[in-house]
Parts: sequence; structure tokens; C-alpha cells
Amino acid sequence: MRIADLNVVVAGGATGGCAAALFLARAGARVTLVERVAEPRAIGAGIALAPNGIAVLEALGLGAVLVVAHELHGVRITDAAGHTLLSPPQPLKAWMVRRSTLQGLLLDAVSHEPLITARFGFELVHASRDGGVVIQSVADGARDALQADLVVGADGLHSRVRDCGTFGSRVRPTGIQYARTLVREGLAEGVEAWTPAGVFGSFPVDGGTYMFASCGTPACRRALATRDLDALRSAWSHAYAPADVLFSAVRDWDQLIFNEVVRVDCRRWVDGRMVLLGDAAHAMAPNLGQGANSALVDACVLLDELRHAPDVAAALTKYERRRRPAVARVASAAGLLGRMAEYTHPAARWVRDRLLVPVANALTTERSTQQILQESPERLRAIGRGQSRGGE
Repeated sequence: MRIADLNVVVAGGATGGCAAALFLARAGARVTLVERVAEPRAIGAGIALAPNGIAVLEALGLGAVLVVAHELHGVRITDAAGHTLLSPPQPLKAWMVRRSTLQGLLLDAVSHEPLITARFGFELVHASRDGGVVIQSVADGARDALQADLVVGADGLHSRVRDCGTFGSRVRPTGIQYARTLVREGLAEGVEAWTPAGVFGSFPVDGGTYMFASCGTPACRRALATRDLDALRSAWSHAYAPADVLFSAVRDWDQLIFNEVVRVDCRRWVDGRMVLLGDAAHAMAPNLGQGANSALVDACVLLDELRHAPDVAAALTKYERRRRPAVARVASAAGLLGRMAEYTHPAARWVRDRLLVPVANALTTERSTQQILQESPERLRAIGRGQSRGGE
């Protein structure tokens, strides 16, 4: 199959969607990138890039992100007193960066790719398994009909592509909510803490500090219901002393971004000419830092299978077989870790810290690290160079 013969619609202009559009366009496909946000550059707070995600970005020629990113040699998890709970013997490197920095690099690359037509301020309202697509202007409701050989649903947690197809999706809210924000430089603790109020973390990013806090206790929930920043700060300051300084740096409530953790599983990632990637296919808990990284790997592997298959249908089948089991393992592990991190009852935390955490440390091996990454960075870079043999 010649990718250059394909007409592709990619729904979703965030990390996975931009990466898929760039990979396919550079392989010769004509790509229409549809994103409902008219100016999507300044969305989000911070993001952790793992070696698999970095390898994909390098395959796209965007390794410059490492110039501004802050490298972490493994993430240490502590209790509220600062005592180490989890410090894996096989630490997984990560690079912290503002999400807007990463998005800016991807969008700049998209804007310079002649085979990508970007339709910002448009949303996909209908897609069919034969490749028919209808998009609509968010501003005035005007509609366009498109016909594609391949429709890529990279449109996130509330994917319209997924809703239009038969993917056997299961969307499960976890009840866990996080507050995230960026504050000034120099405040990062550089650890994730499992505390009586849940999870709190703060890490350096380019030009600032990324902080996040779960909001599951009654005091935090009351603060959220009334948009009371002082009450949220007080609730966290009692649970974890360093949170006081970080919340004090938050100017007002609207500086906070709130996200509920939702798990998405699909029995199928493919329906006719439609295929899912990223959160549309496998939204997961953030505790292993593999959400956006997995979306980048999806995009890279999709290109790999399209290159080596005789037709689109065969490529999508091999893409799903290669990616779905690997991501499911990571999503399940992240979900388990996320539930453990949210134990707030003293007895539950005692059992976790003295019995469960030592087991988790012992199970962290080179093999488990490879499973988290799903594909080796070397193989992902080879895909970017056109040197991979596909999934065989």
C-alpha cells in the first residue's frame, strides 16, 4: 500500500492527533486535521515525557523539547513526612515540560507541513465506517462533508469518532479528581507524596513549577463546590506541609485546572475505516505518566503498520493487535497505583505502606519498565527513520 495515495482525516489536535497527522503527512498522505479549539496552543499545565514519548518526538524531529525540559532520574514517592515509599530499583527517566511548550512545538511543525490542512475551530460531528466525515464550525455552525480513506479518532476522552462507531467502549469515572496548575519557578519539591489527603506533587518545568493535588477528601470536595481557594489550601496544608507554600503561589481559583480521572477501554479500536488512538481508545489514570506518551506511541505504530500492510484494513488490524494489549496492561497498573495512592484512612495507609508498597518495589524490574514503555525507544526511532519491519 502506498501511504501517498491516502486521504486522511485526523480528529483532535492535541498530542496524539498532531503526531499522527505529522507522521502520515510526511509519509505522503493528504491529511485534514480537525480541532474544535480555535487557538489550541496554551492548553494544560505540565506533562511528563517518558523515554518512549521522547523517542517518538525525536522521530518527528522535535527532540528540541529536551533543551527546555527538566530531566528527572526516576520519580520518588514519599509519605507526608517525606519518608520514601516507592523508589524503584529500575527507575524510569522522565522529562517535565509545560504542556503548552510541547503543543507549540507540534503545532509549529503542523503549520510547516504542506500536506496537512488544519481546520481549527471545527469539530467532527459525524463519522462513518466507510470514511464519510462531517465537520462543523464552532463559531457559526457551518458544515463541510469530507471523504477519507482513513479516519483517526484522536479526539480525547469524549471522542466523537468513538461515539459514531461500534468500538465496544466502556467509560468508567473513578471519582478521583485532580487540581493542576503552574506557579512560579523555584517551588518544586520534585517528589510525589501520598498523604492523608491523597496525592500531591510538584515538579520543575520550563519557566515555572507544575503542581497537582487530588481532591477526594470531604474538605477538598467542599472547597471545590464553593470555589474556595483558601479552604482548599487549608485542607492540603494540614495534610502535607509543603502544599501551603505552593497553594499560596496560586493567585485565584481560575488559575486551577480540574480533571476527573476516567478509564476508557474499548473491545475494538477499529471500525471500518475508523481507528482510535490516545485517550479516545485508552484513557487511564495518570500515575505511571503514560497517557500522552502512549498516544505518541500509538501514532508512531500506526504509521509503521500502514507502511507494511497491503491495505488499510490489514494495517489497522495489526495496529490494534500490537497496541491494545500493551496499553491495557499499563492502564490496569496505573489504575491500581492510582487507587493505592488515594488511600486516606489511617489503617488502609498503614497496610499499603508496610505491606503493599514493598511488594510493588520488589516487582519493579527491567522487564516491568519495558512493559510500561510498551515499545522500545530504539524501535520507535527506527520507525521515524523508515527502518522498522513493522510488528512482525
